[in-house]
Amino acid sequence: MCIVFALIGIPGNLITIIALARCKKVRNATAVFVINLSCSDLLFCCFNLPLAASTFWNRAWTHGDVLCELFPLARYGLLAVSLFTILAITINRYVMIVHPRVYPRIYRRKYLALMIALTWIISFCALIPTWSGIWGYFGLDTAIGSCSIMKDANGNSPKEFLFIVAFALPCLFIVLCYARIFYIVRKAAVQSHGVMDARKDSVRSRGSRRRRSQRKPQPNPSPPNGEEPLVKFDNPEIRFMDSTSIGSGMQADAVENGQIAPSPPLDNISNASSSIHEEQTNHTPPNNTSNASVLYRGRMTVRDKRLLKMILVIFSAFLICYLPITLTKIFKEITEVHGFNISGYLLIYMTTCINPIIYAVMSSEYRRAYWGLIMCHKQQNSV
Repeated sequence: MCIVFALIGIPGNLITIIALARCKKVRNATAVFVINLSCSDLLFCCFNLPLAASTFWNRAWTHGDVLCELFPLARYGLLAVSLFTILAITINRYVMIVHPRVYPRIYRRKYLALMIALTWIISFCALIPTWSGIWGYFGLDTAIGSCSIMKDANGNSPKEFLFIVAFALPCLFIVLCYARIFYIVRKAAVQSHGVMDARKDSVRSRGSRRRRSQRKPQPNPSPPNGEEPLVKFDNPEIRFMDSTSIGSGMQADAVENGQIAPSPPLDNISNASSSIHEEQTNHTPPNNTSNASVLYRGRMTVRDKRLLKMILVIFSAFLICYLPITLTKIFKEITEVHGFNISGYLLIYMTTCINPIIYAVMSSEYRRAYWGLIMCHKQQNSV
């Protein structure tokens, strides 16, 4: 299975990196974080998966002490990079929706580079005490036949600390961010519907007052000096038309001929105002690295909603795949089941190839980026 995951994950993540880097339409802050996440998964596929496949095949570690130290270092470090990157994406969505006016100032290119660097620096710096043997050490765990974090001479291990700092707290923060996002979006939607209903009622009341004023009978002025009018119409179907009526008649003819579109009825005014609002929320300032609005708090376009769902699915898949083996390591004395350990490791390895599939299934923009890269490669080969 490790070989299968590597065969899917290596080309999938490599294509994702190249496609998002080349496609200008998806060149935003979220795409930068997704590229960083794909780089982490690609390194895991290239380094950890072949060693894990060899260990499963031989049922023992056969690659020496140096790789035995590098193998858990890369596994724990890349795990932290992936989770911190997902956290960075979630914070990006949170700032864009909850604090849209400060978004362009935070997500500039130089700050994005700093955020990407911090995901790697924090992840691997947290493992320096273990690498140097100060707090636990990297070595062969004979119970599982693979290399992991072992207890030092004093019986100390950083696994619980790493679980809290590099797994539990980021996951908790991600959940809180999503809860806050959904609360703000729901609140904004309720307020928007209230404003639309008030405007609709106001327009209806003004229209009804206008119609009542037009229905009031106007007194016929008597001719001066008691003279009879020059022309008298006995046919009730014949009446004078003012300029507005003439304009309305010409407009009706034009509508029937298909020259212009009919004016919307009164009931559709709220729909028109919501369309204007959608047009405003789609406006993107030049310095905004996400194609989202920075004008309205809690307002999301359809594209933002799809992207938010995709990030939530990525986090859910990450949590489902990493939580079993993490709990197994924390509560090792309780869960001494060999088959459970193997299943947990396979779930971890599956995360390296599942993200490109999620991108392709849930994002039409990423699909177009993939397709554009494939078509560009075909055109180069044909030339």
